[in-house]
Amino acid sequence: MSLADSLKAFKSERADVVSRNTAHSRPATNTPTPRTSTPKPSGANNDKRTHDAAFASSRLGGGVAGGEIMRLVVEAVQKLKDNDFKPLSWLELLRYMSLPVDLRGAKGEATFKRALQSHHRLQYLNARDSPDGQESFRYKPLHPVTSGEELRDYLARLETAQGVPVKELKDGWPDCIPTLDRLESAGCILVSRKKDGTPHRVYPDNPRYHTNAPSKTKSGDPSTTSTQQVVKISPDFLTFYSNIRLPADDNDLRAELEKAGLTPTSAVREVSKGPLKKKERKRVDRKNAKKTNVHLAGVLKDYSKVKAAKAANG
Repeated sequence: MSLADSLKAFKSERADVVSRNTAHSRPATNTPTPRTSTPKPSGANNDKRTHDAAFASSRLGGGVAGGEIMRLVVEAVQKLKDNDFKPLSWLELLRYMSLPVDLRGAKGEATFKRALQSHHRLQYLNARDSPDGQESFRYKPLHPVTSGEELRDYLARLETAQGVPVKELKDGWPDCIPTLDRLESAGCILVSRKKDGTPHRVYPDNPRYHTNAPSKTKSGDPSTTSTQQVVKISPDFLTFYSNIRLPADDNDLRAELEKAGLTPTSAVREVSKGPLKKKERKRVDRKNAKKTNVHLAGVLKDYSKVKAAKAANG
């Protein structure tokens, strides 16, 4: 075949390949191809779902998630706290909360009620104990104190002398600072303060142990008081206490404590060390160690007889 015939055959084959590829390729056009939507089945509801209904199906098991219930419980606790610590009926609380779709109904409301009843800062009142004869909830502060008289009674009932932090006292009595200042000036309570003068903790006290101590009147208001005689301490006790003199020198104070059988806090603690024992080193018996030339017994010559003969002749 000549060169011209080969070129003609190549061009013919190339034209066939190009025609086949063109038939299978997309048409070159600038207009986008319209997309066809999937047809909806007949009889389907075409109404758009609400926001709550759309997210309700994605929750666990079709019910409300635990995080959603906890969020609602926190809002309910804050609502009851802002209610001046008064009971709020269960129906009023439901109207205020506006429960989501998956918590509405008897089953969802019962779940929400159980969550409120198990909360440690809420008190559940049944219809028999509630003032209005309905199921109610009430906020339970850290300390049941809302007035100066209740504070004095509450401090008197405490079993420990740790007092009450003012921060916790404000949980149920937000505006307690003026009353605390008044009770402190009257000698009814002791108040420990921070560096800036802010009350930090309150303790019980008795005005009878203060000079010109005011006595509580029938009205119960410490601001309207009259002076009474101060409780006097026994003269013998005052004399005994005044005669106690602490040593001025630290060394003398340490000696007095040791004489009384007490250990001073500044004493150096001596750690008693027993007799030092030399630690014996254990010998390790190595199984693979070379002990003798037993493995060369068949190679080396035995000259022990020669040495013995020389020793006998010599």
